[in-house]
Amino acid sequence: MNDCIFCKIVKDEIQTNFVVQEADVVAFHDVNPLAPTHILITPKEHIATFLDIKSQHLELILKMITLSQKLIKDYNLGEAYRMVFNGGRYQHVPHLHWHLLADSTSPEALRSKRKVV
Repeated sequence: MNDCIFCKIVKDEIQTNFVVQEADVVAFHDVNPLAPTHILITPKEHIATFLDIKSQHLELILKMITLSQKLIKDYNLGEAYRMVFNGGRYQHVPHLHWHLLADSTSPEALRSKRKVV
């Protein structure tokens, strides 16, 4: 999708500081965080909404889950975190993503652990 901000981010047309970049999924900090830790996990492939997930996307969704689990473990968030999907009028960017939110790790600590895979 040409005007999708997340498509532009994953194609490096809009600069961001990725927490993790993998072949099919990425994670980056939300520009308007709602918690000290607020990371967006999204596929590189454009899937507009949760309702647009099809059976052919199952491997991609599993990669998003695996990346989320890795971030939770790497940043010691296991005791207090939230994973949030927004949909309909609550979804501000029409590109599938979920939010990893936590209070137990400072944004500065996350920035110091950024890596590219």
